[in-house]
Amino acid sequence: MKIIYIHQLFSTKRGATGTRSYEMSQRLLQAGHQVTMVCGAYDVADLNFKEPDNARDRIIEFEVDGIHVIRIAEPYGNRMSFARRILAFGRFARTAEKIVRRLDADLVFATSPPLTVGIPGMRAARHLGVPFVFEVRDRWPEGAIAMGAIKNPLFYLVSGTA
Repeated sequence: MKIIYIHQLFSTKRGATGTRSYEMSQRLLQAGHQVTMVCGAYDVADLNFKEPDNARDRIIEFEVDGIHVIRIAEPYGNRMSFARRILAFGRFARTAEKIVRRLDADLVFATSPPLTVGIPGMRAARHLGVPFVFEVRDRWPEGAIAMGAIKNPLFYLVSGTA
């Protein structure tokens, strides 16, 4: 089976962050599936390279441990402002959808965080006529409130954490 896996914050064991999507990809490969990972430029991942000089070169393709990786040069880091992170989530989602719509797949799988990865996954799967699986690993905004990233009382009321 050809699986497209979308995880904006993807990293291998060589990075300094969670590796659940890497481990899952390895298990899928061992079961005989093909995995294409669509990811971003997470600052604590191990897949960061020199950023491209122009927008045409925002997409870099390579293979890592049997996983075909399509990396979108959309930087993301927890030190970014809230507004800049939201912008990164939106830009990644738009670019990822365009990429995935052009690929061949039997299944589209997206994993959060961020929740916005579900948008390109759902739309591209519908376009390709294949099943879509969305793994929600971080509920929002509860996680962001708990970490202190969101301080606006309106979010507390909306999320029910007030």
